[in-house]
Amino acid sequence: MDLGNAPRVTGVAGVNIIPRSDVVAARGSVTVELPPEQTVQSAGEAVRVEIRTQDRRAQASADRSAASRQSEQAPQDVIKSRLYIEPLTRSLVLQKKDMQTGETTEQVPDEATLKLRIYNRQLAELAREASETAAHSVERTA
Repeated sequence: MDLGNAPRVTGVAGVNIIPRSDVVAARGSVTVELPPEQTVQSAGEAVRVEIRTQDRRAQASADRSAASRQSEQAPQDVIKSRLYIEPLTRSLVLQKKDMQTGETTEQVPDEATLKLRIYNRQLAELAREASETAAHSVERTA
């Protein structure tokens, strides 16, 4: 079997990395094969800041005031989640309502999607009924 003039594939040599004099490596850094604009350098030693109160009673009162502010805000942000099955679409629906206003804040799937599913289900039922009546009809000719 003669293959004729088959091409020969040769390997390509690796990329030669030329060290740059404008990039200075930090102490403890690792060498990488990236261009300087894509490398990341640490900003230096991490700074640790500790804030301590002078008095334990002041800290306790600050904690109590923060807790009371949260309890005052909590009734405003009360949202009730409800999970139910939509009877017409037989879909699982998650509904979140604001308890103070009674307004639905979030619903998954949304109302438009549920209406589209109801419409599709009704079309499928009509098509099924039409095919059943056509199958049961008998033509009589005399």
